[in-house]
Amino acid sequence: RIANLCSKRLYMPTALGDAASSSADPLIPSESAGCLTMHFEAHPTLGAVLRMEAASAPITDEAIDLLERYSLRACEHGEKFGVLWDLRQCQVPGMRQTWRCIRWGTEHKATLDARMETLAVLLGEDDRLLSSVVGFVLKVCLPAVPTLVSNDVAAVRRHFGLGAAELQREALAT
Repeated sequence: RIANLCSKRLYMPTALGDAASSSADPLIPSESAGCLTMHFEAHPTLGAVLRMEAASAPITDEAIDLLERYSLRACEHGEKFGVLWDLRQCQVPGMRQTWRCIRWGTEHKATLDARMETLAVLLGEDDRLLSSVVGFVLKVCLPAVPTLVSNDVAAVRRHFGLGAAELQREALAT
């Protein structure tokens, strides 16, 4: 289902729910590099979603390259989309990587703001250090969309407009 390059990754239900993920159609084929897997999918109830999943492994330059390249491909697709960063297993990036992402985000801010409709960042339980890094990046980059940073999967689903009824309908449709 999800290409996983990290051998110690445990199964985790997708942040949008298994029903929502199984009913999604890829708009761009998923790609993986290092600890990162990128997806750009059309969901029946959500529309287009750019989803980034990080596994528990060191963050590499190849992973950052993928994040930048794949995100721009999603923007070039020509439609608005929601963004989900699933960082439940993510390790804390180094300062060089953090600043590289900030530079890229500010350089492409106009394009990102024109395409993004919402942003949710899903963190692991008690991940205070990563939460601080994410908060800093968001304060510098200032996305012009409703943004949620949480360790609560249900809150992320609500942020994307998925309630229990929608998830149940999607489960019945698959």
